[in-house]
Amino acid sequence: MESARLSNQMDAYLQWRQEIHRELTRYRGWLIDHNVQNPELESKLEQALQTLKEDKITIAFVGEFSRGKTELINALFFSHYGTRILPSGAGRTTMCPTELLYDHRSTESYIRLLPIETRMVGSSLASFRKIPDKWVFVPLNAEDPRMIKKAFAEVAQLKSVSPREASAMGFQIDLLEKDPNNEDKVLIPAWRHAMINFDHPLLRQGLTIIDTPGLNALGCEPELTFSLLPEAQSILFLLSASTGVSATDLDIWNRHIRDLSLRESTGVYAVLNKVDAVWDELEDDQYNKRILGDIRAQCARQLAIAPDEILSVSAKEGLLAQVEGNMERLDKSFLPELEELLSNDMMRRKEHLIQKSVIRDIHAMLHGSRKTLLRRRESVLAELRVLKAEESDRKSQLEKMLSQARHEQAFYHKKLILLKSSRKMILREGASMLEPVNSNKLAQYLKDAGKALTSSWTIVGMNNAIDSFFDNLNGDMVSLASQHEKLQAMVADIYAKYEAELGMAPLDYPRFSPRDYTTRLEDLRTKAGSFRRNLRKLLTEQKATSKRFLSTIVNEGSTIYRLYERAAKEWLNDVLLPLFQNAQEQKHLLDEHITKLRVLGNAEETSEQRIANMESMLEDLDEQVAQVEDMIKGLRKPAPIHQSRKVIPIISSQFSSRPL
Repeated sequence: MESARLSNQMDAYLQWRQEIHRELTRYRGWLIDHNVQNPELESKLEQALQTLKEDKITIAFVGEFSRGKTELINALFFSHYGTRILPSGAGRTTMCPTELLYDHRSTESYIRLLPIETRMVGSSLASFRKIPDKWVFVPLNAEDPRMIKKAFAEVAQLKSVSPREASAMGFQIDLLEKDPNNEDKVLIPAWRHAMINFDHPLLRQGLTIIDTPGLNALGCEPELTFSLLPEAQSILFLLSASTGVSATDLDIWNRHIRDLSLRESTGVYAVLNKVDAVWDELEDDQYNKRILGDIRAQCARQLAIAPDEILSVSAKEGLLAQVEGNMERLDKSFLPELEELLSNDMMRRKEHLIQKSVIRDIHAMLHGSRKTLLRRRESVLAELRVLKAEESDRKSQLEKMLSQARHEQAFYHKKLILLKSSRKMILREGASMLEPVNSNKLAQYLKDAGKALTSSWTIVGMNNAIDSFFDNLNGDMVSLASQHEKLQAMVADIYAKYEAELGMAPLDYPRFSPRDYTTRLEDLRTKAGSFRRNLRKLLTEQKATSKRFLSTIVNEGSTIYRLYERAAKEWLNDVLLPLFQNAQEQKHLLDEHITKLRVLGNAEETSEQRIANMESMLEDLDEQVAQVEDMIKGLRKPAPIHQSRKVIPIISSQFSSRPL
């Protein structure tokens, strides 16, 4: 954001993420150096490193046309150009969904445009992303603001078609404008989707911005609703202060946005834009506060949310203020408060996901290594005290220590064998657990669904096909969940026995939550319901749209199913990893310990040399403990947003005593 709020937050976040990456790489090296690496540990670390590498931040702007979405993007990200980079003004300006990103693989900026005619074939947007030849390529000179503005204007191009053609491409005719030059035709976007690769500091840092048109796009591009928006960390739903919540605003909110606000990973903000339209410079502050408060309260009632969940802003005033360098005008626009709230919450959600998906498991692994080292250190310390005892006792004590070490070595060797046996049992039982969910069954479901949908273009036939597809997926996933519950009890028993035999505190081990995935499938089915309610109209007027929706619903359901299968397999492979790590590290330390005890038993060595060797062993363990504790400290470092601990009360900040 031009005030550098988000830029600073992202800089801090990226630095924090790089530090996590560095600690994971360091831990991997430590495991290799101490010969306790194994394929399972390596796989876990590689997966965590890949998650960090692929991490990105997405913010989407959604709402009906003329709500100021594009103007807000200009104000938040592009005011330093001194002009409106993205086309913005009265009426419809964003005519197709537009992604602004930075493509690290490309050496030049560009705009890629997918022709609107591709809607006629019913293929998904994802499939066209893999076919570069289907896109129109427009070079972009990122150094010249005028050329950037001219190139970006191409995204807003229109074309004139007959109502029949428009309907066949999925548009609602009553929402389209007439062609002023030909009353028998209507105007539609020239492009179905736009991707803008642009070298902007925030985009280079990993931010992706999604600008959407109104209801026509949300209603006709299922991937926007089912995929792009749910993947965003922040969604800004824009309203206009001069119109409040219109019927189409409410339709977009209820059909496409409201459920996303319930997701842990997504922040949804209702933003009341164009508040400058209701300011009355001739009235006092109290009057203007009351008017804005009344509008917010009315909007909140219609959206069924709390009034303090609606943010006020004037994107136009914020943009002009930044271009002019007028801080008083900027403050009056409420833009700085929106920037700060958005950047804080977006970063908080990203950091929480990294904590959950990466840090938690690796942190548990490091703690396991630390506990093992500390137990070995206690043993070595006890043995050092023996060496410093009376001369007459040393030889017998050394023999006793060597015998004890060999006994423990045999114990952990046996434990590793038993754990391998337990792992085979878990994998054997796990094969039964995984049986209900597998790629072969999914392929058959897809084949059956495709056959049913293409052979029966009736409402009853298509509804039955969709229901059958979801029922099959859900049935398989519920069956796996039932088997997992039984297997989880076996895993808990294995851990309890191991911990009891060693007299150690409970180990933290990987968990798998089937409910997370069945809930996602239920959510998808619910979203598909809004499409199915309009099935009659779509079948008669918009068959291509019907095909795209059905294809997207089936693809999204398949994705959830595959992710569920993969998560279950990963859990099976990882669930005993902490036990293996513990036993393997203990045995490795004992192997080293026995070698050093044999050296201590060398008759040629003096007692002073033996004590020095044992102290060297203790120093080595202390160094290893320090290294592991330092890595734990590195992973424990609070994420930037938690270091700042900023809390912004929306109501109090937006209606403070400053002049309106």
